Amino acid sequence: MANKDFKVKNGIDIQSPLPVTMGGTGQTSTTNTLNSLLPAQTGNANKVLQTDGTNTTWYTVPAAYTRGGTASRPVSPTAGDLFFNTDKKAFEVWTGSAWISLIANGAVPLAPTIGTVTVSGLTASVPFTGPADFGDAAITSYTATSNPGGITASNASSPISVSGLSQSTSYTFTVTATNSYGTSNASSASNSITTATTPGAPTSVTVSDPGTDGYALVSWTAPASNGGSAITDYAVQYSSNSGSSWTTFSDGTSASTSATVTGLTIGTEYIFRVAATNIIGTGSYSTASASFTPPTHITTVMDPLYVVTVGPNGASSVTFTNIPSTYSHLQLRILGQTNRGTYGTDSYYMRFNSDTGSNYNHGFLRGNGSSAAAYHYNGNQSLIEIGSALGTTTASLYTFGSSIIDILDYSNTNKYKTLRALTGTDINGTISESGGFVYLTSGLWMSTSAISSIQFTFDNTVQPNSQFALYGIKG
Repeated sequence: MANKDFKVKNGIDIQSPLPVTMGGTGQTSTTNTLNSLLPAQTGNANKVLQTDGTNTTWYTVPAAYTRGGTASRPVSPTAGDLFFNTDKKAFEVWTGSAWISLIANGAVPLAPTIGTVTVSGLTASVPFTGPADFGDAAITSYTATSNPGGITASNASSPISVSGLSQSTSYTFTVTATNSYGTSNASSASNSITTATTPGAPTSVTVSDPGTDGYALVSWTAPASNGGSAITDYAVQYSSNSGSSWTTFSDGTSASTSATVTGLTIGTEYIFRVAATNIIGTGSYSTASASFTPPTHITTVMDPLYVVTVGPNGASSVTFTNIPSTYSHLQLRILGQTNRGTYGTDSYYMRFNSDTGSNYNHGFLRGNGSSAAAYHYNGNQSLIEIGSALGTTTASLYTFGSSIIDILDYSNTNKYKTLRALTGTDINGTISESGGFVYLTSGLWMSTSAISSIQFTFDNTVQPNSQFALYGIKG
């Protein structure tokens, strides 16, 4: 019967072989197996059979839409194609000219592009570039997030400063963008940065004598590690009891590897140690230095400021002006003669800053070969009235006198000016003082003004070749 046509009761003519149009295979051989009558199955998983009426083939049922990031959108879409944008977290449809988001409230932005992160201390600076596609609304903020720790910070633009990080910890960062519809996917992770810690301990602490009483010059080598942040200062400590207790000395903020410590006691033995400071804090102290005992010094150093030699016609006054204020004290050295004339008219006067007032106070002790007498002047116009200390010149006497006058704290504007003077001459016993004499003088100029000029005036004149020298004293 396999080769015979037959009919069923309803009149349908059953053909042999059964054609494809009637649900058969169209095969003429009864020995073919089912698999050999179908298209090859290998490589066609998840497909279905289809026929064109004559042949049978495998067919892939198209998905309703594809998905992926913005970069994965179909290259040649057809109007009406759907695409789920995983960057925007929204469906899009191709209108024939553009992809339009199909979301009820609007789309979020694309992810920003991360930049190179830098660190200062425990704060990271996270740069980024905003996305080209802001979604369906303007971006309102960007947020950086640390890994590890999940520490976040936000800003409206690049960079974002993330603080509160832990010491000596490695971090990476991502950035997201937010608009009124939500937050984008995170950017890729940044480069890794490591936060700072306190510096290591300085080494090779040495102490030397800077040449000033009560001072010590402490030097050291910077630590091998600054802790990941620049050293801004060093703390110097000293101890006079072999390290049982320490005193901190500060000379201001400085990254210099030496410091001059002041205020030490001459003859006392000290040791020193140093610690480095950065933005995180102060690190460990160094090993203590060898002991150092501040010695005693002679600290006065003098600079000649002005030297005036009186010319051949003598002078009625000698003035020093524009005295610099860069010294601690002044000293005057005078050698010369006055045109004494008659005894009693031989004084000369020293005044400051052209002051001719009465705010002077001084006293002196005069001694000669047979007697001594003390004198005091309060408010006298002359600050120092030295009498015949410059010697005399008359028809029978040509004697030089000399003076050394110290003016202390001359540029200090917080105190009166103190003076000390030693003056003397020898007039060969020709007048009533019965011989040579010496004045020891001290006085005050009762003014807090800095001294910028000094003037000497004479009852008569100072003789040719008399010399007035002004020195600046350091220390």
